[in-house]
Amino acid sequence: MRRVTITTLICALIFGLLATWLGPKMIAYWYTPPVPAGAFNCTDAVQWAMNKLVVPFAGGIRLRAAAASPADAKQACATLKAAGENCFVAQ
Repeated sequence: MRRVTITTLICALIFGLLATWLGPKMIAYWYTPPVPAGAFNCTDAVQWAMNKLVVPFAGGIRLRAAAASPADAKQACATLKAAGENCFVAQ
């Protein structure tokens, strides 16, 4: 039993190290965001990714949609509210 426990812990440690080291490289290989990401500053890429999230909220699900301007987004939201749907415009 002791040998199995030690082997399991060693394998878990090795897997954790490999996942930490190779994980970001695999993500970068399969997908590159369409915004520049510098070596020490990836703020633009992080902001782009965070804006693409679909998150739950109390009234259902929030789906991100694009609009030409904030005024267009508010107009579309007002139309949805008039139809009885939940809507909000995120900043």
